[in-house]
Amino acid sequence: MRISRTVVLLVLIGLGSAGAATAQSVDVFFGLNAITAHDATASINPYPRFGGGLFPSVGADVMLLHTFGVGAEFTYRQQNNYQNSPRLSYYDVNAIWMPFHLPFLTPEIQIGLGSAHLKAYQNLFASCNGAANCLNVAAANHLTGHVGAGLRINLVHGLFLRPEAHFYFIRNSRTAARAAQRFGVSLGYTFG
Repeated sequence: MRISRTVVLLVLIGLGSAGAATAQSVDVFFGLNAITAHDATASINPYPRFGGGLFPSVGADVMLLHTFGVGAEFTYRQQNNYQNSPRLSYYDVNAIWMPFHLPFLTPEIQIGLGSAHLKAYQNLFASCNGAANCLNVAAANHLTGHVGAGLRINLVHGLFLRPEAHFYFIRNSRTAARAAQRFGVSLGYTFG
């Protein structure tokens, strides 16, 4: 997971610095989201859900043309022991299309690839190899396809609010759901 965080950070820095000279705008944003997902076909015992709860998100994008750009986003939730839920994170890198711009409203469509990471700590069960080495964690990474849409509401001086919906298609997932939906709102700022 450390490598994935490093890759996302490098992509965000690269998007911000490499595209800023020729870009029409650079956006940074923070959001709060809810993720829903169906039960998995085979779950990490005893954590059968790949959604639920509040997920903060952070991201950035660079609009290379007036209507086309690229961006990256990271969505994360710590494990909640009260609900026995796993630690989840979603990373995605997207192409962004804004079909038209109105003075206060701009629709935004995203499509891209990413990763879904699931880590569950099992308090009741541990896998021991006979020595003192016991594992109480199960983890899985899955390639995801991502499609998202939002409606950017331009507030004042580059500040915007964006209600949004995202859909993840999780590849080869036997330990988690094969699809997840994220609904939320982001607050961001546009430079340029």
